[in-house]
Amino acid sequence: MIDSDTDVQKVLTLMPDCHIGNLVISLPALVALRDYYQGIPHYFIIDSAFKEIVETLIDPAFTVFYPRREMDQSNFLTRSWMYLKFLREVQQLRPDIAIDLEGGSTSGVLARVSGANIRISHVHAGRPSMYTHQVQLTLTKHKVYDYTEIAAAVGAPIDEGMFRFFPEKEKQKKVDGILAEAGVDFAKPLVAIHPGAGRVQKLWNISGFVEVVDWLTLQGCQVVFVGGPDEVERAELVMEQLARPAISFAGKLSLGELFPLLVRSAVFLGNDSGPMHMAAAMGTPVVAMFSYADEHKWGPRADHFVVLRGQDVCTPCIKKKCSEPRCITSLSPDLVKEALASLLEGAS
Repeated sequence: MIDSDTDVQKVLTLMPDCHIGNLVISLPALVALRDYYQGIPHYFIIDSAFKEIVETLIDPAFTVFYPRREMDQSNFLTRSWMYLKFLREVQQLRPDIAIDLEGGSTSGVLARVSGANIRISHVHAGRPSMYTHQVQLTLTKHKVYDYTEIAAAVGAPIDEGMFRFFPEKEKQKKVDGILAEAGVDFAKPLVAIHPGAGRVQKLWNISGFVEVVDWLTLQGCQVVFVGGPDEVERAELVMEQLARPAISFAGKLSLGELFPLLVRSAVFLGNDSGPMHMAAAMGTPVVAMFSYADEHKWGPRADHFVVLRGQDVCTPCIKKKCSEPRCITSLSPDLVKEALASLLEGAS
C-alpha cells in the first residue's frame, strides 16, 4: 500500500482510455475509488465517448471528459487549441493525488499537468517519469486486476465478486419501447449478436454468423444484431444472406442504450470486443470467439460464458500483424451452436 504524508483534500482519477472494453473492465476500480474517497472532491477523467456508461456511476459534476473524438474530427489548429484548453482545465483542478489507472502516454501527461504531489500508476506506464509512485502488477491475472491493484494500492477496498452494471429504469423502459417498435418478440429468448470487432484479426467469418443465426431462429430465438456505426455494413452482410429474418440495431443505439438491450438478452454471441465486455458486465451469458488475445487476460467477466477458438493455430503467432487469422476463421459453426445451446438451456 502506498503511504502518503499528505492530507488528501482533492483527488483525480484518470481513465481516458479510448477502448470501450478497457473502460468497462476498469469500472470495479473506478467505483472502488469513488467510494473510498467519498466525502471529498474527487474528479474523474474519462473519454467523452463513454459519457453514457459512467454517468450513472459518477456524479457528472465531477466527471471531466477528454474530448478525443472531437479533437480527431478537427483540423490541426482546432485540435491543438482544444488540447491546450483541456490541459488548462486539468491544471485548474489542483488535486493532491492523481491516480492514473490507464498508464498511457496521454494520461501520464495529464497526471503530471495536474500538479498533484502524489501521482500513481503501474510500472508499465508509458511515461514512467510522470509519476511519484508505481504499482507492480500481477500480470498473470485478468486485466481487471491491473486496475483494481492500483486502487488497492491507495487503500481502496476491492470487492472480488463479479462486478455488475445495471441501466437506469427510465433508460430500460425507453429501450424496451424501441425494441417493441422494431418488432422484437419478447416471448422468445433474445440473442444479441455482435459480428464486428476493433481489429480484422478478431473477426469470425460472415458465413459462420449466417449459419448460426439461421440455426438460432429455427430454435425459436429472437436474434438481434448490435454494433457501432462503423459495423452496420458487416451486420447487413450477414442479414442479406439469412434464410430467416432477424433485426439489426447496429448503428441505431447509443452505448447507453446498448446496456438495456444486453440485460434483456438470454445470450450474447460475438467476437473479442467491447460489447462482449458490456454483456458480461450485465451478467448476460456470453459466447466469445477469440483469436490471438489471451482469454485468461481478456476473457468475459461473466458468471456463465464459453470462449471458443478455431482449430488452426499459427506458430509463432504474429497477433495484430496477421493477415490470415486462421485461429478464428477456422472456428466451426457447430462448436458455436453447441456453446449457445448449453447457455440457452441454462438461461431457460
